[in-house]
Amino acid sequence: MTLKKVNDSTGHETGDKLLIDAAKRLQGALREQDTVGRLGGDEFIILLKSIRDQSNVVPIANNLVKLFQSPFCIDQKEFSVSLSLGIAMYPNDADSPQELLSKADSAMYNSKRQGRNTFSFYTEKMSEILARRLQLESMMQSALERNEFSVFFQPQFDLKTKKLLGAEALLRWNSNRLGPISPAEFIPVAEQNGYIVEMGKFVLREALANAQTWQQDLPYPLRIAINLSPRQFRDVRLLHDLQKFMANNVDPKVQIELEITEGLLLSGDDSVKSTLYQLHDLGFMLAMDDFGTGYSSLSYLRQYPFDVLKIDKSFVQDMGHDSGIQLVNTIISMAHGLGLKVVAEGIETEEQMELLTKLGCDVGQGFYLGKPMPSNVFDELITHFRSLSVGS
Repeated sequence: MTLKKVNDSTGHETGDKLLIDAAKRLQGALREQDTVGRLGGDEFIILLKSIRDQSNVVPIANNLVKLFQSPFCIDQKEFSVSLSLGIAMYPNDADSPQELLSKADSAMYNSKRQGRNTFSFYTEKMSEILARRLQLESMMQSALERNEFSVFFQPQFDLKTKKLLGAEALLRWNSNRLGPISPAEFIPVAEQNGYIVEMGKFVLREALANAQTWQQDLPYPLRIAINLSPRQFRDVRLLHDLQKFMANNVDPKVQIELEITEGLLLSGDDSVKSTLYQLHDLGFMLAMDDFGTGYSSLSYLRQYPFDVLKIDKSFVQDMGHDSGIQLVNTIISMAHGLGLKVVAEGIETEEQMELLTKLGCDVGQGFYLGKPMPSNVFDELITHFRSLSVGS
């Protein structure tokens, strides 16, 4: 849980108490000659004196990470807080306080990218990564205005009938200055600086506008899957914005599927369950995206109103051996037992498609079936399947 989430959900007084307790926990794990200070927000600085070798820092860093795995208890409520440590050494990494702090900051961002609750030592490569990150951050502010973003659509097919069911809407960025930028690079930056909320609205507008047109050409309901990032999901205007978009832009036959990542369920936030049920009551289908990459179990999903489970592509790629096949078969069987439809991502070969079909997987998506494509190319796919429907 982040400090902002604590402040938003319980108030700044609780957030201030959490910061005080965090500082005490940090100081209590250090030596007398070491210093803890607060930089601002939820960032602290630790000065370890008379240490010249990384090997002397490792046990201290490990201990700090371990300490923060235990929840904080404030006003009889428990709060789980992650810790991301960035470490820079003097004089090896820098010869001034400002430079040392800057490089420790680069290392901290690296820890955050690795998933938090870890630590990283500064390397020269990190400065390049941070510079690139700052460049993207400054450019994305006006990229939407310059029409550099677009929405691509990756088709999803019924594996049994091979009928086109719909598509997943995917954001793409083709920068005027840098050319195409991978979503794996710019999405985490947008998620961290909050710009992902505006990007998400753009995807929603574009996806729903196209779906409205495509639905007119199909005799059966079209499904459009849209990703909701953790930052989008927690945006206080989410429900209002979705209701507004649905009221003004969508044919009632269109099925809108919102994809939620596994990590969101593990955040310990009570509001997650409430929001999911509100979305479901509004008529949205809910999908658990990239299942298996986190720590949730199928039985855990019973607590939430999911309609669809998406098997992560890593599981599909592991079906080259018996244990991988057995695992996918178990996931499909248990998901069906919970009343969930199953979508397999990352299908890249005919063999994978045929095996998933044999195992009873409902829906397939991947490069073998169709790469993400701009809306005008997806138009042609819609036209093709409309002609097949008319012919039958």
